[in-house]
Amino acid sequence: MTDSGTPGIARRTIKNSAFGVLGFAWPLLIALFTTPFIVGKLGANLYGVLSIVGVTLGFFGFLDFGIGGAATRQIATYYERKEHDNIGRVVSTVLGFYLVIGAVIAVVMLLLTNALVTRMLSIPFELQQAARIAFYVAAPSFASSLVLGAFLSVPSALQRYEISTLVQLALTTFNAVLTVTLLSLGYGIVAIMLAGLIVSIVMLPVGYWVARRLVSTIVLRPVWDAGMIRELFRFGGYFLLSSVGVLLLYQLDKLLLSHFLGVGSVTYYVLPGSLAQKIQGLVAAAGAVVFPMSAALFEGSQHQTLVRLYREGSRMVFVLVSMIAVPMAVFADKFLYFWVGPEIASHSALPMVLLVATYSLLATTTVPWGIANGSGKAQINAFFTLAIAGIDIVLFLVLIRPYGVTGAAAAYLIAALLGAPVLISYTERRLLHLSGTEFLKVYWRVGVVTLVQLVVAYLARPLAVNMIATLALMATSAVMFLAVYAVLGFAQEGDRRLISLLLRRSG
Repeated sequence: MTDSGTPGIARRTIKNSAFGVLGFAWPLLIALFTTPFIVGKLGANLYGVLSIVGVTLGFFGFLDFGIGGAATRQIATYYERKEHDNIGRVVSTVLGFYLVIGAVIAVVMLLLTNALVTRMLSIPFELQQAARIAFYVAAPSFASSLVLGAFLSVPSALQRYEISTLVQLALTTFNAVLTVTLLSLGYGIVAIMLAGLIVSIVMLPVGYWVARRLVSTIVLRPVWDAGMIRELFRFGGYFLLSSVGVLLLYQLDKLLLSHFLGVGSVTYYVLPGSLAQKIQGLVAAAGAVVFPMSAALFEGSQHQTLVRLYREGSRMVFVLVSMIAVPMAVFADKFLYFWVGPEIASHSALPMVLLVATYSLLATTTVPWGIANGSGKAQINAFFTLAIAGIDIVLFLVLIRPYGVTGAAAAYLIAALLGAPVLISYTERRLLHLSGTEFLKVYWRVGVVTLVQLVVAYLARPLAVNMIATLALMATSAVMFLAVYAVLGFAQEGDRRLISLLLRRSG
């Protein structure tokens, strides 16, 4: 591959980003319809318990030791070199490693569950038995998801996002249908966890079939290849540090909220947070291709193509973030009121505005993050996440008592404000040999349009009289951003491809 192949790379990037956006949009649509039903059936406290189980399992994610991210990079590199036998070695080694880790997780969960439920998480006594069983069921579910992730790393690393996306969509849909059905029949939180376990097990043979179709050297034979393990750990160690940072940044605040303010407060934080995080989720889905693609470009020493990938990718990110974040923040209270009711809206509206700003900032690091990982210097992202997580925890402990859930959201925002620009600037200077302020040159046009969008959306707030009107105003605000961006002559060739894609999707 050479720099002359840039148009092909651009087309592939847009195609993969499109499937990434689809992989984001469908679960979001499902969540919009199912979350009010689930919250209504479970109540604030039990929904908080469900969230805490998920968060706690996330803390066990660091036991991956960064192997998943390292495997994706190695597969992408071996594929670029046409070393298909080594791809099979990577997958078999990861399978063996994950089976061991899965067994460890199951044992640790059994040993820690009682202490978590009765002392550490402040779960009400009447909900403790259900919480215990939920934790027990969650352990094998987590282990099977690790194995499925090993198989799906193959289409992701090979930049075949249409395949991995379709598998994930099937998993999400199956899980949602099963969850709603069980709740409708009168079952509770334990049934929801069982549904997740069943779905993850059913999808395992599908994941294997997909990986085998793409690389015939892959076999369902877990091995302990010491040489490959060392190779993965050499790069995966920094992925581990990144995972720990992400874990602390994205999950610890919820556990601390449960400890200090009670499990009900987690619901008031998780619901707006789950919406705000969709901003970063959309951008991450669209930009997931940056990691394996940049790994291949670094392998081929294609610096000009890397810079173009960074610039066009950054514009894509800024456009996506701005067009979505403004209506989410301006109409936060209205949306929550009509979606889950006045009680939750009264507690969660201001935290949602703060969290929208936070996840928007974190989303802007998507392209630099992927390029840093693709370069083999995952330590950059590791330091970034650990630093932001440390700042967030300190501020959280200061602000949680006087300001509650709002204080937790404010701590997160301040940490992101301090960290995101530093990561972007550092990646520009050290990896791409740019000025370190290139992102400001890219963003200023988007910033002008964002200001116009913000003023118009705020003036339109009185028209948000019900859910349909609120959604219509939010959608109109997003479309207006694209229109103003184009009318002012800010759109460049890469932006036009993105706008065309988005308009086709919305149609």
